[in-house]
Amino acid sequence: MKIDATTLSSTYQSSLTGEKETAEVESFKDKLQQAASSKDLDQLKEASQEFEAYFVNTLFKEMRKTIQDGGLVEKSQARTTFEEMLDEEMSKAVSKTGGIGLADMIYNNMLKVYQSVDPDEVEPTENEDTHVDIQG
Repeated sequence: MKIDATTLSSTYQSSLTGEKETAEVESFKDKLQQAASSKDLDQLKEASQEFEAYFVNTLFKEMRKTIQDGGLVEKSQARTTFEEMLDEEMSKAVSKTGGIGLADMIYNNMLKVYQSVDPDEVEPTENEDTHVDIQG
């Protein structure tokens, strides 16, 4: 195995990515526990959106892996870093603007789990689907 700057950089980048993902998961768990202990619905909503952003970011990463190298810009460490940062910010923006509905589902289920309020007293979130009668 040849060890050069590219190999070391790739190994280092993989290590940092794993540490960052672990930190994000821990951050989500901490926010969720704080929201549950303080019964703060805003914190619960924020934690739900943070998880959705993490999930969407993971989707973006996996989709980007399917793209073949080549094109106008040569693949480099700078480009990889830029794409990771772009995906992270896009996933946060997607989550804040309604996302894919995962944050709302998590939020509503956590309300029931932690029983911070009676779920019947909480108004549905703006992205939550209402009951549709398919028979009539």
